[in-house]
Amino acid sequence: MIGTIFDIKKYSVHDGPGIRTTVFLKGCPLKCVWCHNPEGQETSAEIMFSSDRCTACGTCVSVCPNQAVILKNADRQIARVHPDPSIVLREGSDGNGGSPAMNSVYSNQAIAIEAGSAQTETVRPGQAMPLKDTSQNLNRAHGIHTVREKCTACGECVKACPRGAREVAGRVVTSDELIQEIMKDVVFYDSSRGGVTFSGGEPLLQPDFLIALLRECKEREIHTAVDTCGFVKWETLSAIVPYADLILYDLKCMDAGMHVELTGRRNEVILENLICLSKTHDDVIVRFPLIPGINDNEENIVSMGKFLSSLRGEGKSPRIDVLPYHKTGIGKYERLGRVYSIPDIPRPTDEMVHAVRERLRKLGLETGIGGQAR
Repeated sequence: MIGTIFDIKKYSVHDGPGIRTTVFLKGCPLKCVWCHNPEGQETSAEIMFSSDRCTACGTCVSVCPNQAVILKNADRQIARVHPDPSIVLREGSDGNGGSPAMNSVYSNQAIAIEAGSAQTETVRPGQAMPLKDTSQNLNRAHGIHTVREKCTACGECVKACPRGAREVAGRVVTSDELIQEIMKDVVFYDSSRGGVTFSGGEPLLQPDFLIALLRECKEREIHTAVDTCGFVKWETLSAIVPYADLILYDLKCMDAGMHVELTGRRNEVILENLICLSKTHDDVIVRFPLIPGINDNEENIVSMGKFLSSLRGEGKSPRIDVLPYHKTGIGKYERLGRVYSIPDIPRPTDEMVHAVRERLRKLGLETGIGGQAR
């Protein structure tokens, strides 16, 4: 069984009880405006680019098989090279008098062609190409641009980059490989009553892979938790109930219209699934990301508290953990070529977090802060 993940976090203490390994599966049906793992939203692998590490040497341009990496620079351009070093390829030439195919790339060397000049400078494979010291090159890192529509995240540019400015977010693994990695820390799980948490993204977008992992962990008596946004069919969610010891269930906003604005989806399915889950699973923790000025209003908090309290009639009322908003993921948006839409939202103060927790507690709920272990 294979699946796609984008990270493994060791020694986690905020995703369930004890010391845990958190495995992040790729792909999510929601697009939360505050998402701190945007590299987990798409189902396929993506290239992340750190401009502060880039010297615009052009190596990535020369090795890309899809011409998805380009150098935007007023002083020069990067030309791909024919296998015969004596033949220089300029724009619109294949070395034989014809036009090159879009995917024809020669990566044995790179040529820096000075704009407006017939002179060329040959650069050995792997060698950084020189740049003129002009004012136009002071911010030269931003001269490298990835055309996301052409990029297949093959990783050739990642392997070639001499500065480590590029990385692939997302890799395919087998369930056996992942279980071997999980088992490396079993001594910590045993000593702390910890285990493994499967998060994302949305792990239930890869249901067969997730169930295979949960079963393997069960056979090894490893405590399992699944962190889900709940935006899946009930049949998909109910299938993990026998194998997940704990379910961490995200609940962001009670108003359906506002939920669309914040996540791109309505929330009816999420609420209905939580009602069903409260009837069928004994250990559910609701996670409420507290975003100042967005979902911290009294109406939303009271509505959420009353809804969760009403689940006592359906089954066990879940605990709710307040998760304070943070900005640790903002840099990832730039590296993915995206825009973070709420950069000016502040972190909630401790007083605000505790006030929200107390408001929920007065509505009869067991509460926590930041995913702290019980």
